[in-house]
Amino acid sequence: MPDPSEGNPSQPPFDPASQGADLDAVADSAADVGAPNGADASKQGPPPGRKRTIAIAIAACVIVLLGAGFVGFVRDHGREAFPGLFEPDLTQVFGKQKLRVLVLGLDDNWSGNDEVYTSLSRSDTNIAVSIDLKSKNIGVLSIPRDLWMDIPKRGYSKLNEAIADGGPERTEATLVKNLGTPDFDYYLVLKIDATKNIVDAIGGLDVNVEKDMDYDDNWGHFHVHLKKGYQHLNGDQAVGYIRYRHDEEGDFGRMRRQRQVMQVLAARLKDPSIALHVPQLLGIVTKNVRTNMPYDKMLELALALRDITPQMVHTGEVPSDIGYTDGQSVLYLQPQAAALIVRKYLVVGFDGSFDPSTVRVKVENGSGRPGAAAAMADALRQKGFTVIETGNAKRFGMARTSIVGPNQTILSMVAKDVPIPNIKTTTGPVEGGDVEIVVGQDYRIQ
Repeated sequence: MPDPSEGNPSQPPFDPASQGADLDAVADSAADVGAPNGADASKQGPPPGRKRTIAIAIAACVIVLLGAGFVGFVRDHGREAFPGLFEPDLTQVFGKQKLRVLVLGLDDNWSGNDEVYTSLSRSDTNIAVSIDLKSKNIGVLSIPRDLWMDIPKRGYSKLNEAIADGGPERTEATLVKNLGTPDFDYYLVLKIDATKNIVDAIGGLDVNVEKDMDYDDNWGHFHVHLKKGYQHLNGDQAVGYIRYRHDEEGDFGRMRRQRQVMQVLAARLKDPSIALHVPQLLGIVTKNVRTNMPYDKMLELALALRDITPQMVHTGEVPSDIGYTDGQSVLYLQPQAAALIVRKYLVVGFDGSFDPSTVRVKVENGSGRPGAAAAMADALRQKGFTVIETGNAKRFGMARTSIVGPNQTILSMVAKDVPIPNIKTTTGPVEGGDVEIVVGQDYRIQ
């Protein structure tokens, strides 16, 4: 996507309401199909215009997942009405093997009269998606909005400012310049209400809430009151959960929760009962998504990827460190680690086999034996894992080694490579990584 303002510094700011493909006709066609029978990284005060922000976790997969529901609708109402839609060859549709899409979720501006407007909106969510059109493996890379980057035609600022300067093309140019990403084929820009409306349309989501959350921001129109544990969330609650960053993790925890809810939503949208909601869901998407991807190609992409499994979607985030510049809190890239992650997720891709280099492991010594964590870390590195941190556990004397992580498949694969029989695994969140290993006294240093 070339930067449309190249050579024209006077171009007006990006307004998502006037950019991208016009999908309004899709809502009408959906109606024609018919309803079925039957630590905060930024502590600045709110800027002018009463800003409120939102993380749209489902951004990377909305179109693909809605396609799964559409397929269910067609299956239940007769394939003869939709000939030729079931096995598209994506490499022929797009003329290449890898498709890269930049997904941006916008924040909202609020006027002094408490009215929302979109001019100069910043990107609250930045996700780079790479789809192998042959193997159907998908890389989803979260990019922190507060990364301090050299934005073309502007200079150094936070990444989220780029879209306000020159639209999604400017964000792409910024990522290419600073991260060395490949060019993107298409973009998707999602408005503020996409997540809330989609979650409400499917009757809510069952989510394992990581922690108690209590926060009110009347100025920013943001309220979240949730208790830890499994519960059924409506649209507002789901948005609050993935938007919350008022704890010691800040944006890092928020990006993890985005990926968590994306996985829950993926499973929910593949339920055959979702076919009943397809016309309503398509209407929501047309009102909340702007894209330069033609709708016919979008639909073929969705249809071809309808049978993807969670194991085929590989999620990660660009590594960064908290820092300060010009009196504000920002995030700085970890250049070498970021280059490896970008290359793996957006260039090399995934062939469906387990790749230990994409698993970020934290190792803690819970045994009390000197050097236990370092020895385990060395063993894991020899197996190809990316060890990002070693240290002591909160207490010593633990008899058994344990592994914790949010993805059971990854936990099982890691457990196979840990030199301890019958290791204990537990599903749960890991701050700043994918897996946490607490070394117990059952581990013998080699």
